[in-house]
Amino acid sequence: MKALVVSALYPPRQVGGAEKIAQVVTEGLAAAGHDCVVLTTMPGWGAQRSRVNGIDVHSIGLRNLYWPHERRDRMFPAKPLWHALERYNPLMGRQVARILDSERPDVVHTHSLTGFSCAAWHEVKARGIPLVHTLHDYSLMCPRTSMFQDGRNCDGQCRTCAAFTGPARRISARVDAVVGVSRFTLERHLASGYFGATARREVILNAIAAPRAAVARDERTARPLRLGYVGQLVPAKGVRVLVEQMRAWSPQQCRLVVAGSGARDYEDLLREGVGPNVRMLGFVDPRQVYESIDVLVVPSLWEEPLGMIVLEAYMQGVPVIAAHRGGLPEIVDHGVTGLLYEPGQPQALHDAIDGLVRHRGRLDALRAGALAKASAFLGTRMQAQYAALVATVATAA
Repeated sequence: MKALVVSALYPPRQVGGAEKIAQVVTEGLAAAGHDCVVLTTMPGWGAQRSRVNGIDVHSIGLRNLYWPHERRDRMFPAKPLWHALERYNPLMGRQVARILDSERPDVVHTHSLTGFSCAAWHEVKARGIPLVHTLHDYSLMCPRTSMFQDGRNCDGQCRTCAAFTGPARRISARVDAVVGVSRFTLERHLASGYFGATARREVILNAIAAPRAAVARDERTARPLRLGYVGQLVPAKGVRVLVEQMRAWSPQQCRLVVAGSGARDYEDLLREGVGPNVRMLGFVDPRQVYESIDVLVVPSLWEEPLGMIVLEAYMQGVPVIAAHRGGLPEIVDHGVTGLLYEPGQPQALHDAIDGLVRHRGRLDALRAGALAKASAFLGTRMQAQYAALVATVATAA
């Protein structure tokens, strides 16, 4: 079987977890004996061919007004025009068609379609090729990809989002199999009319490719409780709420390190609220954070599709305090691998943290639970699930 994997980004170009998962899945298919080729985007209008870990990668220049994977604001009217072309980009469709005709795959597996647009699906199905798609976020439903605006989660699609994403919703019915990285993510798309005629609908939780050994920690109970945040510094992640909560404790009781970067204005706003028990580290290797903390906090305000950072923490034996949002409850077992709280309740995050400040003995059991849970998120499990699904879809056509 020959599989073409389509992903907006692919290592070494990467911004988030979707492209990491695309790589792990692709390499799993190759390890299972299948012939794999990758199609991805790059800045500019050229085309390149390279090999990444023994797999051929076609990189094609993005035919749109700008490269979207940069943290910078775009002036009107560039941004709406970019999204207007992204509704259905025939220029990118022709590039996908060229690769399909030259590689002649037996099956296509798409991940993030940002840049390609749903024109990629049209070209695949115009050739009668079986098609699998993995939902990593809400980009098919919302140009912002988050379904989060003005500090709150969207109950459904607004008129603007519905207009921009209408072609994707219609064409999604032709996808042969759809995978959600969480049950929540899959169900949210189905409830909005996506993949209405898709026969195979599955949930395959993300996994870590090659976990590192858990680090040793200072287990003295006399020191402060050490919390950590790792991720992008954006309003939807709720990091400002976490920073402000830290005012409730002295540095002798509880401390927080914040690792990540974001827009300069938002970083400045965060620093204004930083007290003596909060350190802003900037962008660092997350392992440095895991080595120095007792608990990871994931204070998401938006409906997080899954939360790869939770899996990374488990691999290091670090329990998690997480918002009851999106797919996070599917991977955080309350009282076993960490604690869940309701972000809409003002005292909930404070109470979750304070419970561990006052009862440090709970950490030992939570650490053990996190390490035990980690075994469920090994890359080999996820690779086997995807290999079986893709092969079934390919042979059923």
